[in-house]
Amino acid sequence: MLYLQNTEEAQVLFVPKNGEIPSGDLEFVAKSTVDLVTEISLQVVDLDISRQYMYLSVILPNKVTNGEYEYTVKVGNEVMSTGLLVVGEYSHPDQYNHEIEYEQYETE
Repeated sequence: MLYLQNTEEAQVLFVPKNGEIPSGDLEFVAKSTVDLVTEISLQVVDLDISRQYMYLSVILPNKVTNGEYEYTVKVGNEVMSTGLLVVGEYSHPDQYNHEIEYEQYETE
């Protein structure tokens, strides 16, 4: 899972590689898991400093909604990596704990 702050400043992502990256332009696309609308579509560059990860510099467009996204990094039609992306502050949901009380009745 990848995490980004909801800011318009450049941020670094370490995205797992799926083998060697062919030559061509890398495209980073993220689709909301709530309404399945593509909100993020960027051209990115792999700085190629690791054999296991793509080292990407990402600048989010303005007005990106906080939440969870399915991301895909591809060259042309060939998919290089997919996974989940969280934009904004990740918060743990509150867990509802309700205490259950039982009442024992006597038989006659």
